[in-house]
This record gives sequence, structure tokens and C-alpha cells, in this order.
Amino acid sequence: MRLKDRVAIVTECGRGETYGVIWARALAREGAAVVVADADLARAVAVADELSAAGGRAAGTSVDVGTTASCEALAAYTLERFGRIDVLANTHHLWHDLRREDTSDEYLHHVLDYNAVSILRTARAVLPAMRASGGRIVSLSSIGAWYLGGRPAEQLRQTGELPSLAYPASKVLENGLTRLLAGALGVYGITVNAIAPGMIASPATMERLSPPERQAFVERTALRKLLAVSDTAGALLYLASDDGAHVTGQVLVVDGGLVMLG
Repeated sequence: MRLKDRVAIVTECGRGETYGVIWARALAREGAAVVVADADLARAVAVADELSAAGGRAAGTSVDVGTTASCEALAAYTLERFGRIDVLANTHHLWHDLRREDTSDEYLHHVLDYNAVSILRTARAVLPAMRASGGRIVSLSSIGAWYLGGRPAEQLRQTGELPSLAYPASKVLENGLTRLLAGALGVYGITVNAIAPGMIASPATMERLSPPERQAFVERTALRKLLAVSDTAGALLYLASDDGAHVTGQVLVVDGGLVMLG
């Protein structure tokens, strides 16, 4: 097992077969003790109980990635429970509840903060624990940083107004912060990377996009298939384990060849 005796934090589990749940399971299968955190304590505890029932070591707690105090409390809880922090998986990700028509400054700041600035908070929180022995930070990004499709341009033509670009902007910022953090933390043996999924059959995608919309994306990929959330788990384990010890500052695209083809 690649992560035996290591301790990982997953910052959001959500409902259903989400990235947080799938990534937590993958980390546990590789031997890591997993702290599952979520704004909803009951959800976090339920996922942790599932991992424990399957033979893993896990605990659930709450977190608000929008505040430094809560992120620091998450790190303290993890240290108290398991004694160390080796992996931070930033799976919190505003997409399911995204308000695409909201172009207010307040909402822009909220999306940028939740999807991007928050990874600075979580990184600062785990740094004291990782500084001595190194660690792995892996964040959930998106191909939205590069690939918008025709929707924003079409909306501009139809309405004459520039639509909200808060989500893709947040992912551009997140990717940039990933590189900045990698440069700053490398001296401590800490790697910082991100995974950018493409058209993935996540609960949010299945709910927000119609079958024709999903199929249109699939037909633009090289592999011509709709990927599952679990298809990103291999990338996570590579970056979170010693296999990826010398990879840092990278955004690994897992999209079946959508961005590549433009």
C-alpha cells in the first residue's frame, strides 16, 4: 500500500459519489488514515464511518474553508487524532450550487475565495505539521480554466451582456496559486499539484447538464467517453504518494483529451 502509516485530510465530501468521497476511499484503500471534513458534520462522519467499516482508519469533522480559524482547527484535530499530516486533498469545489447568472461583485469574490483563495488557508494550516517531514497537497481544479465552450460567447451575442466568468476565473487563480505554493513550499519537501477533470459523471454534472449537453462534450474528446469520478483517483494517488515525489507545481488534466483537441 502506497500510503501506509500516512495521514490524509479531505476537505469536502458532499452528497453521493463526489470527488471527496471517491478520493477519501482511494486514500484509505492505499493505507492512509483519512480525516473527512465537510461543512456538514453529519455527512463527514457518515463517510468516515463507511471507511472505518471497510477496515480503514478514519474520522469525520467539520470545516469552513472560508475562515483561517476553521482550517487551523481542522489541522489541530487531525494532529490530535492521528499525530501527523502527510496529505492534504483540497476537494472543496463550488460547482453544484453555482449561480451562473449572478454577476455581482459579492458573488465573484465568494467564488474566487471558495474555489481558490481557500487553498492558501488550508496550506497555511497544514504547513507546521508538514514542514518537518514534507507532504503532498493536491487540489481539485477544472478544465474550466482553459475550456469554456461556446456558452459565454453565445450568451454575449444573445443578451449583449458579458456573463459571469467567476467559475473559470477561480480555476485560473487556483492553478496559479498551485504553482506559487509549489515554489514556496518545495524547500520543505512539500509538493503542490492540482487535478483538472474534464467531462466527468459527477453528481453535480449529471444534475446540471442535460444528456445532449453532456454528449456534446463527450464527442469533442479524443477518447469519446464520459469519465467517472473514480477515473481521477489514479492521478490523486500518483501525486499523493512517493510515485509523484518529484512532481510539483503541475496541473494534471484528466479529461479524455478534451482540452488537447480544443
